[in-house]
Amino acid sequence: MTEASAELLQELFRASPDAVVVVDTSGRIEMASPAVEALFGWRPDELVGEPVEVLIPTEAHEVHRRHRAAYALHPRARAMGSGLDLKGRRRDGSTFSVDVSLAPLLLGGANLFGAFVRDSTERRRNEHLLRSVNEISRQLLAGRPTAETLRLTASEARELVDAAAAWVAVPAGRGVLTVEAADGEGTEALMGAQLGGETSLSARAMADGEPISVDDMSAEPAVLAAARGLGLGPGLYLPMAAEDRAVGALVVARRSGEDAFTFSEASALDMFASAAAIVLSLGSARAELEELRLVSEHERIARDLHDTVIQRLFALGMTLQSLHRLADGLVAERLDSAVASIDEVIREIRETIFDLSNPDVGGDDLRRRLRQVASEASPQLGFEPRVAFRGPVEAAVPEEVVPHLLSAAREALSNVARHAKASSAEVVLDARGATILLSVADDGVGIGNAPAAGAGLANLASRADKLGGELKVTRRHPAGTLLEWRVPRGSAGASAQPGDRRDV
Repeated sequence: MTEASAELLQELFRASPDAVVVVDTSGRIEMASPAVEALFGWRPDELVGEPVEVLIPTEAHEVHRRHRAAYALHPRARAMGSGLDLKGRRRDGSTFSVDVSLAPLLLGGANLFGAFVRDSTERRRNEHLLRSVNEISRQLLAGRPTAETLRLTASEARELVDAAAAWVAVPAGRGVLTVEAADGEGTEALMGAQLGGETSLSARAMADGEPISVDDMSAEPAVLAAARGLGLGPGLYLPMAAEDRAVGALVVARRSGEDAFTFSEASALDMFASAAAIVLSLGSARAELEELRLVSEHERIARDLHDTVIQRLFALGMTLQSLHRLADGLVAERLDSAVASIDEVIREIRETIFDLSNPDVGGDDLRRRLRQVASEASPQLGFEPRVAFRGPVEAAVPEEVVPHLLSAAREALSNVARHAKASSAEVVLDARGATILLSVADDGVGIGNAPAAGAGLANLASRADKLGGELKVTRRHPAGTLLEWRVPRGSAGASAQPGDRRDV
């Protein structure tokens, strides 16, 4: 090799953006390039003579020695640990993802091995981001409930940057946001929390369309009160926007004392939030198309019920009434009973027609939201509760009462799951009279044999009382419990109750 060639190789060695480490057959470092210091924190001269395992996490030392010995028997240029998440260890003990390429060398008659090391944190994060968005898309296309998809969004966001907690807040009507999904230790306390639209950091991020960084989540007054007690430090609020429309806010936070999010981490989270928002918007559009199809089908069924079934029942009732004139005694009584039963069936069919003719569109979609509460309780219950409606519930239930009603349904179903040992349950919302009645019935062990429900029933009773209503829990026969939560139709304007968590 000429002197010029040797100088050129030395210059390439020094200028390489990858850290280059040359080791002998025993695993001792013979030389290291200047890039090693930026990547690992060691000066090149400090590493000479050290075992190469000094650059590897302690728990991987023994495995690495075995792999190094096997490579020495059959050396060839190749990538190291293809498909594995390889880790490097910095001088301060911290670890990071690396890509490593190996090449055998022969210098001065000695067998050496060159390792070309590159930080792969950014590449792996981008791969994780792509996998996460694909998984969210797959969940929505498979017809999974939006609540489950939001939980997946929070979980994937937290793992994307190795954070301690993440949650998603979405609009809940009239400038109010609700935490619909959360992931991380202690974050279950955030579920259902309501955020003020004017003071909330989530709402501000959505309005501005820009991420908001928080240095210390536990000390920032504008942070959700329940979140301030989780021991969180650096946080990031990201708008979830699609086509210039904000569909929610993603919040990600690390433990107190941990490093703030880097620029690349914040950029990845921002990209993930935008991609997730697009997917969720597409899912919403798909759900709306399905609702339109169902509305059309419901209208057809309602017409058939009205034009065919009810008319035939009327005719049957008229026939029985005409026969009543020819009968007396026991036969007449049975004819009266049959006519009364037909009238009851007609009333029930008319209620069904009303339900079919008034789909869940506009407003807060109370029917849809109550069905969603029941669906979310299904995993705990082990079955899907039946949900039914009586009367014009959207018109009858004031908007201010809706959060209390949904919380009551959620708590009642939670009690069934924890205590009733039931195989079925029914949730009925009745708005036909002067009061709004939410009833939850199950076929379980009954309230007399079940453990106490703790603060749950007390909270339900308190909510009803502050709204001018009442809570009644009775034993069903032959088995089960009936919970009736009743409030006046004129309960609008009631103040927030315990458990609402209307924090900013």
